[in-house]
Amino acid sequence: MIRRKKADVLKDLPDKLKAFVPMQLTNAEEYQQAENDFISYLTHTKGMAAAERASNAETLVRIEALKQLSVRGKIDQVVDWVEAFLEGSDQKLVIFAVHKETIEWLIGAYYKIAVKVDGSVSMLERQNAVDKFQNDPTCRIFIGNIQAAGVGLTLTASSNVAFIELPWTPGALVQAEDRCHRIGQKDSVTIHYLLATGTIEEKIAHLLDSKRKILDSVLDGEKTAQTSLLTELMKEYV
Repeated sequence: MIRRKKADVLKDLPDKLKAFVPMQLTNAEEYQQAENDFISYLTHTKGMAAAERASNAETLVRIEALKQLSVRGKIDQVVDWVEAFLEGSDQKLVIFAVHKETIEWLIGAYYKIAVKVDGSVSMLERQNAVDKFQNDPTCRIFIGNIQAAGVGLTLTASSNVAFIELPWTPGALVQAEDRCHRIGQKDSVTIHYLLATGTIEEKIAHLLDSKRKILDSVLDGEKTAQTSLLTELMKEYV
C-alpha cells in the first residue's frame, strides 16, 4: 500500500484549524444521577419495566443515555453559539449531529435559513439541499447526520464546521470535517467541537483523538495494537 497524504497531494488546500468550545450542562444533576446509578435513574424516569430491559445490556444503554443527556443539557448553549456565529459574520455554517431528535430540533429552530441531510432524505432531495447551501446566499446553515452526510458531499460554501455530537470512529469524523476542507475551498477551515465538559462527550473526544493517532502511525508503517473505541469506553462504565 502506498499512502498519499492529503497535504502532499493537495498542496494548495488551506489549513484546517480546530477549536474546542466548552458547553455547560443545564441538567448536570440528572446527568450525574444517570452516570452514578443508571438503573436507579432509569427506574425513576422510565419505570421498572424499562430498567429491567436495560439491565440486560446496561453499559451500552447507559452510554447511549448519557450521550443524549449531554446533548439535551447543552442545547440552549448550542443555540446561543450558533446565533452568535450568524450575527458575528456573514459566513455559512455546517453542523453535524448523530441523533434524529437533535437534527430535527436544529432544523426546526433554523428552518428558514437551513437545509438538512439525514437518512430520511432522498438522493434528489440530498442534492437539492447541497445545491441550495452552495449557491443560495440566504441559506446559512447545513445540518447533517454524520453517517448520511459525512461522505461524498461538497460543502465548500462554508469554511466552518460545528460538531454537536461525535461519531464512533476517527475516520467518520475526518470524512465529515472534509466536506468543507476539499478542492474548491479557498479559506482556512475551522472545526468547532461543541462538547459538554465533564461528560461522556469529552471521553469520546479523547478516545477519537487517540485512535486517530494510532491510525496515522499504522498507516505510516508502525505496528500498534488497538481495540475499538466503544470497547475502551465501555470499560469506564463497567
